[in-house]
Amino acid sequence: MESKKVDPPPVALTIADAARRLSVSKMTVRRLLARGVLARVAVGRSVRVLARTVDELAERGGVSRAK
Repeated sequence: MESKKVDPPPVALTIADAARRLSVSKMTVRRLLARGVLARVAVGRSVRVLARTVDELAERGGVSRAK
């Protein structure tokens, strides 16, 4: 019996991947990054979103709007 190789979950996501994971637009992810709700890491000239912060946001049920 062959064992299947299972890749570990990603540590960082593209903005598009984070948007798909949260079911929001890429602009919403960019706004969340600007507000500091999601953490980012620069990879060269690219921006990646830390998957841990995406998961934490989803578990919290989102963020409340500023009034």
